Amino acid sequence: MFRKFTTILHQAVEALAPTLPLQEDFIFHWKAITNYFLEKKDDRQAIEHTNLPSHMEQMLDILVQEETGSESGSTGPCMEYLLQHKLLETLCTLGRSDCPPGMKQEVLSFCSKLLSRIHQPLLPHVNVHRAIKRLIRVCGETQAAPTENEEIHFLCTVCAKLKDDPYLVNFFIESSKNAIQEKSQANSNNTQKKPGFSLVNSLLCLLHSADSRVSVKACEGLLLCASLPEESAASCMVEHTSFCKDITHHMCSLYSHLPKSMDPVDIESVEAKWGLDRIAECEDALAFAGKRPLISFLSWLDYCDQLINVAHPDVAAALSLQIRRGFLEAVVEPALLQTSEPCAITVTTHLNKCLRLVTSKPLSKEFILFVLGEERSPEKPGENSYPLRQKLIDRCNHLSEEMSNATLKLFDTLLQKPHEHVIHNLVLRNLLGRGYHAKSIAEHGEQIIQNGPSTQEEALVTDDREEIVTPASTPPTSPLSSPPSSPTRPEVHRIVNSFLSLVPEEAKSSYEMADSGYDTYLRDAHTQFVDVSSVCSPWEWPLSPVEDPAFHTEEFYEGVFLRMLFEKLGGMLNQSYDTNLQVTSIIAKLALLPHANLHEYLLYPELPLKQGCTSLYTVFKKVSSDLEARFQGVPDFNRKLVSVRKQLTGVLAEQRRALSSNRLQSCIEDSSMLQGVIVLEEFCKELAAIAFVKHHDIML
Repeated sequence: MFRKFTTILHQAVEALAPTLPLQEDFIFHWKAITNYFLEKKDDRQAIEHTNLPSHMEQMLDILVQEETGSESGSTGPCMEYLLQHKLLETLCTLGRSDCPPGMKQEVLSFCSKLLSRIHQPLLPHVNVHRAIKRLIRVCGETQAAPTENEEIHFLCTVCAKLKDDPYLVNFFIESSKNAIQEKSQANSNNTQKKPGFSLVNSLLCLLHSADSRVSVKACEGLLLCASLPEESAASCMVEHTSFCKDITHHMCSLYSHLPKSMDPVDIESVEAKWGLDRIAECEDALAFAGKRPLISFLSWLDYCDQLINVAHPDVAAALSLQIRRGFLEAVVEPALLQTSEPCAITVTTHLNKCLRLVTSKPLSKEFILFVLGEERSPEKPGENSYPLRQKLIDRCNHLSEEMSNATLKLFDTLLQKPHEHVIHNLVLRNLLGRGYHAKSIAEHGEQIIQNGPSTQEEALVTDDREEIVTPASTPPTSPLSSPPSSPTRPEVHRIVNSFLSLVPEEAKSSYEMADSGYDTYLRDAHTQFVDVSSVCSPWEWPLSPVEDPAFHTEEFYEGVFLRMLFEKLGGMLNQSYDTNLQVTSIIAKLALLPHANLHEYLLYPELPLKQGCTSLYTVFKKVSSDLEARFQGVPDFNRKLVSVRKQLTGVLAEQRRALSSNRLQSCIEDSSMLQGVIVLEEFCKELAAIAFVKHHDIML
């Protein structure tokens, strides 16, 4: 009340008094501030009961008015007075002492407004950036301080100024050289200061504020600091602050609050974005145990991902590596390898959710290396160079279907990441030696192909040479490399027909539906292949199959991952519908990849294989033979098959409830096999469409 009265009185005096020049008025207000501290003896009086805020506001208004009325780029006498007489340094000293109580808030607010409302560059002036740097060190000193809002607003204002002029950040980095200069100027005998970045340190202190608004603002400030292009700032942020450790520690802390066991469906249903991690009241009724901490964790991971996306490459790499070491290896890996099945399923689902959320390349790379390891040489049977990778692949064949499906989903997500190491580590390193091929060029006395042709013309020459050494009854061994528009391509139709004829006619049921041909998959296959080819184009994969001597092995081994997939595919008549869908989804993603070795190994039915080698087509043949032997012993097989297909497509949703208990039980007894037959038929059509699209590389 007293403050309002004095402000009104002061304004009335100004209205009646003659107008002073701006500089005299500015000096008058400054003298009023200094005289208060010279004359006032009572330090306990709150600043609201003084004229100090009014004088500071008037000084700021005068500076803005002076800049508005002066020429662009020129410094007026009031600003010159502020700079020459080190007014900001004096104010920072007063603000640090917080005397009278509330002075710190007023000084922070004054400096924030000064930097934001004055358009001419102030930070390059030594008497400005030195004072601002001293004030930065004051911020975050006390947890839950009443000045937190003013502190974070001031820090974010400084960050915004640095974002506009990144070179200014060098004034706020406490390098050894700067420390020596400051020490000599202060005539101090203390030891040399260590390099530091006080702006980042203060933001890290406010990051853990109980006020969510302050915490979010601190995150924004750190994001701006991390994105600065200055090499010195990035180096100091990584090496001389606790930035990476604090960010990772907060992630570990949030993850530790999650329940040990959660329903995978609940985990998958959660969507979280940083800054929007609040659950509305209407959602509370739908909340499950652990939803709030899960949203908080995923929101923080999303923040880290966004930060790494925009950060300086050095900062992005350092933070990603710290997350891998401090979170993935220290926290997730022990939880992932625990013996408790429900807990292991939960952690696997968490990891899958994290992989799907992460989009930044550096962080995606560290997640991938954590799961798969860094090995790139061919695998050997029984070898276990990276235990976590081996453990996860083994779990795909776990007795628990829930564990198996959770791990298969993890690998499915991995294959969707645009990173070459995933494909190479899981599959390609075992195929580049082309040890599966029974009639390779080396066995015919020809030179081993070390690198695939770089152009379509070279690919055509390669194909012609292979046709010379290939028997007339065997199509060329590298159909992918031929020109897609070649009119003499009867082998393409043979490949398509080979897949379509795998399922016996008696076991087909798609004729009952409107879309029974493989052409229904062509459009999706074309769209997916175009997208995949765009992602893989930077990797410069060969157009024709290669035999790289560096990947040659005495005996061909497809690797533990492909062997696991072939085993799962071979047992699809005995597996659940969900498992079969997951397995076929992974194989379809591999089949779409535009690598010539992988293409011929998965999609070339007439590929001449060495004795004992297995390919995708040979696995299909075994499943088809097993089907022929089994379906004849199932009573009323065709009717049940059509009924199950309609149930899967929702056609018989109502009729199914009307089935008698005996007929329902009879149908359930064979449901796994019937569903497996349907998945097999549809998957063969999908592979036929993929093979057709990849050969022609156009939509017909």
